[in-house]
Amino acid sequence: MTVGSQSEAWRSSDTREISTDVCVVGGGPAGITIARELGHSRLRVCLIESGAADIDSRIQRQSRGTVSGYPLQRLHDSRVRVVGGTLRHPKLGNEGWAVRPLDPVDFEKRPSLPLSGWPFTRDQLESSYARAQAAAGLDTYDYEPEPWSDPARTPVLGLEGCGVDTTVFHFAQPLFQHAVPELTRSPNVQVFTRTRVVGMIAAAAGGAVDGVRVLRDDGSRLAVRARVVVLAAGGIENARLLLLGDDGRSIGNDHDLVGRFFGERLSAHCGHVVVTRPEILGTLGFYTPHQVRHTLLRGALRLTDEKQRELGLRNCTFQIQPRPALVTTEALRSVATLRKAVRRQPMMQGAGAHLGSVVTGIGNVLHSVARGGLRERTLTIRCQAEHAPHRDSRVSLGVDRDDLGLPTVDVHWRFDDSDVDSIRTSLAIVGSALQARGLGRVQSTLDNTRRPTLVEGMHHHMGTTRMNADPSLGVVDAACRVHSTRNLYVAGSSVFPTYGASNPTLTIIALAFRLADHLSATLGAAQPSTVSAS
Repeated sequence: MTVGSQSEAWRSSDTREISTDVCVVGGGPAGITIARELGHSRLRVCLIESGAADIDSRIQRQSRGTVSGYPLQRLHDSRVRVVGGTLRHPKLGNEGWAVRPLDPVDFEKRPSLPLSGWPFTRDQLESSYARAQAAAGLDTYDYEPEPWSDPARTPVLGLEGCGVDTTVFHFAQPLFQHAVPELTRSPNVQVFTRTRVVGMIAAAAGGAVDGVRVLRDDGSRLAVRARVVVLAAGGIENARLLLLGDDGRSIGNDHDLVGRFFGERLSAHCGHVVVTRPEILGTLGFYTPHQVRHTLLRGALRLTDEKQRELGLRNCTFQIQPRPALVTTEALRSVATLRKAVRRQPMMQGAGAHLGSVVTGIGNVLHSVARGGLRERTLTIRCQAEHAPHRDSRVSLGVDRDDLGLPTVDVHWRFDDSDVDSIRTSLAIVGSALQARGLGRVQSTLDNTRRPTLVEGMHHHMGTTRMNADPSLGVVDAACRVHSTRNLYVAGSSVFPTYGASNPTLTIIALAFRLADHLSATLGAAQPSTVSAS
């Protein structure tokens, strides 16, 4: 089915219509949170998810697209169409997903970071963060290290006065898919799985949407009429749905901002610490995953907000972890880089140099292993950092078509050398603090000559429907409402104006609670009813 033929097909007699108060598109953490909160009110809610209860490889192919610019994970590998969302990615690991709020500095307008500044402060999101923490099934909402440390067993590094702090990441297991039975039992909530949104229905008078067009897995068509539509389909798909709009006429793109400012979390192996004494490695248990009461957590290092403001640096956290010293060799680093490159597009530059490094160095690695080299330990450093919003880093409709004849996406990821320079400066400050503490000297691997092999994304797709009070600078306003469309909202990390150094999901859930509260207050209590169908 081509874009231009959608309206005719949906006007046919075999298209069923349903009406609801709020139609939520996307059954990940954001969509499920909103549906669950509104389901407790008297509002009628319809939740639409393209995936099934479990991952289906056929459905997963719907996430295919093309990638250009800096290499990025293949799109169908980095996002999952399933009830519960990408938190259920098979490669998430036993630890679960990393949980941490954004920092106060992330919400601020920073002179050194163009287009920075959220339309509200971290303090104004604090109560929603606490609710998000509980929704993630976690204990106390506290990310200061002291309440979680044991001075005798897992001490916190004393780096006071250096501009470096210890912070905490919690870990949670995917839980949101378990809310679906609760939703389906609610008399005013209807859940559709294996159901794809193929377009929106623009209101005849303009400035609003009447609902969405959906196609079910059995081939049946629905027109979902809604007072409000919420797009909660992820950082890439939210932009795609707005660009597809109504029969290919984009919605919310008056200022050519939809899909622009695509952001990822920058991740890189930064180097290692040449420790002064081997026994130091046994004192860093706080910085490796460990259990405290009912919470799995890990400490990390970061520059304080004050130091970031002083030096105009971007936010960045550093994980330090005892590892076999062999992982720092050029040969094994090249093996790791090549292994990751297989699942990235486009093909990275410099692959030949890495193959050469493996060939020339693997003999020494095997010789070292034979002589017990795996017992030698070092302290590795890995970062996750933000990059500046980049207008030309974007999601757009590609030339390829999916199985319905609709355009797939092209993701063009861009960031600048200044983003890596900021990581390098932050690492030098952390290195000075560690050396002053007597831990050892940091040996950096952040060099300009091999930048294409340094940095990778973390499946954190952000910024494509950015939030700003000014319609010329953002797609949605402070309430996450699309500026040009009075009843269309967007949930998820696509609304982030800047990206911070924390994993985004806790903030996604906090914003979902905030949006649910706004919709409850705005729409009021509808008469109790089931979702009507005709």
